[in-house]
Amino acid sequence: MTMIQLVIGLNVAIALVGFGLAWRLWRLRQTLTSATVALDTLEQEARLALSPDQAPAQLAEGREAIVFARTRYRRLRQQLQQLRQIFSMAVMVLRWVQRVRPQPHQMENQ
Repeated sequence: MTMIQLVIGLNVAIALVGFGLAWRLWRLRQTLTSATVALDTLEQEARLALSPDQAPAQLAEGREAIVFARTRYRRLRQQLQQLRQIFSMAVMVLRWVQRVRPQPHQMENQ
């Protein structure tokens, strides 16, 4: 191998390593750019949501939604309790009817 071939081979290897590094840096730049855009968008939305003009209205809406949800939950719990009572009464009535009414196989034995 001659000295020229060695130098050319080293230059090609250095160039390939350089291209690989450049490619990785370019991809890193794209990733950082998209992250920056996402963070800027998030910051703008946060500023809008927390602005003095918007925040009180949004907090009031949130409070109203919570009160509505709690009221609805209370009503549903009451309805569930009523259904449980109805079903337990129905079970009691069915058990009573089964005890009072003679079973078909008991009638055959008599």
